[in-house]
Amino acid sequence: MTMYTESQNPTLPYKLGAIPSDICGPNGDFEHALSLMKADGLHYADIEFVWGKKPGFHTDEENERIKALLEQYDIQPAVIGGFAFRDQSAQKIELGDDAYKEHLAEIKAQIELANYLGCKKVRCLTFSKQMAIWGYQGADIRNAYHNQTWPKMLRIFEEPVKLAEAHGIELLIETGVNTLLTSAYLTRKFIEDMGSAHLRILWDPANTLFNHETPFPDAYEELKDLIGHIHIKDGTVDTRKSIITSTNVGEGTLADILPDLADALRKDGYKGVVSLENFYIPPGGSLEDGYRACVKGFKQIFGSGKEQ
Repeated sequence: MTMYTESQNPTLPYKLGAIPSDICGPNGDFEHALSLMKADGLHYADIEFVWGKKPGFHTDEENERIKALLEQYDIQPAVIGGFAFRDQSAQKIELGDDAYKEHLAEIKAQIELANYLGCKKVRCLTFSKQMAIWGYQGADIRNAYHNQTWPKMLRIFEEPVKLAEAHGIELLIETGVNTLLTSAYLTRKFIEDMGSAHLRILWDPANTLFNHETPFPDAYEELKDLIGHIHIKDGTVDTRKSIITSTNVGEGTLADILPDLADALRKDGYKGVVSLENFYIPPGGSLEDGYRACVKGFKQIFGSGKEQ
């Protein structure tokens, strides 16, 4: 069987994908999700939850089944979407303690799965959100944990990066809503401070809206040379009330931004994957209904975009 190496649209340098568990749910029908992706021309998958388990936590037989289904539906695994260090407080983990060993073992298992599936990218998250990472003139003591969070995070990620380097894997760090790296600036600084060519950014422009970031052109220009993968969704945020609401792609805050972003990715020759990440559940509908609605706008913007 020939796996896809190019986007279905020959005019696009990048490839189109989706997240199966955001179609069928984390406990849903993985095969059905792959069949919908194939029908929609999305031939690259972020492997996150499958049959209720995070990647790296399946049996050998289940991993064989995952691989067989991907091949059956001509879907290439683009990223092993791991969750290591998510919801982990930076203040409650120490190098070498049980929590550290648990997260490290998860990353190692997901790197092994990536190699088994022929995938070269593993997603990793960072610690729980901390509003003030650095403080000065006393705020360092009261608000920023003595400015120790950043150097501590760098130390803790040394071993995961060594594992990625040893196995020829790109470790993708995602810009997240509730993670410590909530902006293009912070994520780029982290990767530059770590200093490894095996660290790249999984950019989710919608996630950084809570940090009052302008995804395009500001954030894109700041990190475009470090992007290893992209997630696309849309929605609205009210930071004062701490509310986030999912919408159809092209109907939220990013409505006027996504077409320009798609155009920039084409002009700049981005060769990675752009994945639809569906959070949207329409009123009275299901997650799959949300996917069916969002995939239309997603393909219209990123599959063709502006007139050439």
